[in-house]
Amino acid sequence: MTPHQETPIALKHRERKAGAIGDNLKALRKEKGLTIAAVASASGISAASVSRIENGRISPTFEAIVNLARGLKVDVSELFYHTEDAAFRGWLALTRAQEGDVIETPNYRYRPLCNNVASKEYMVLETTVLNRSLEEFGGLQKHSGQEQIIVTSGEVTVWTELYDPIQLKVGDSLAFDSTLGHAITYNGDTPATMTWVCSAYA
Repeated sequence: MTPHQETPIALKHRERKAGAIGDNLKALRKEKGLTIAAVASASGISAASVSRIENGRISPTFEAIVNLARGLKVDVSELFYHTEDAAFRGWLALTRAQEGDVIETPNYRYRPLCNNVASKEYMVLETTVLNRSLEEFGGLQKHSGQEQIIVTSGEVTVWTELYDPIQLKVGDSLAFDSTLGHAITYNGDTPATMTWVCSAYA
């Protein structure tokens, strides 16, 4: 019997609906019957900020996205692509070059890759680094999870709370525990790009 003839094990499949983070936040909050105040309390973010994020008036940092996901008790990817459960036997995901929604935060511009079909335990983000200095970045961030970056163009500096700054060039890769305070800035005149792999669960 060939692999294609074998009976596949039933998996949990999720149809994903792309949308702005604010729209997905509002949809998840309403599905769970939570008030803005309840989400704010659970995530450690002010109610005013939660409301502004939902209404697209501010863009959350990745740290805020992780905290919101933890407060809602969902994986981080739900805030990039909201999901509906459906039974499925197996899944695959495809993102063509230049396809997919682009999500911009104060520090990075993200394009999620292969995240529009099934729930995964990790996220892969095509990322543009938007800040040239730690002062522009606004301080180190920390949150639950694990991350790995691979520089695809330009050069970056990785700042952490426990180690000296690390310079990375094209092809260099770095993995780290997300609870380590961190920030990534680009060197030179042109924003750098990276492939960013991170835990999908807060």
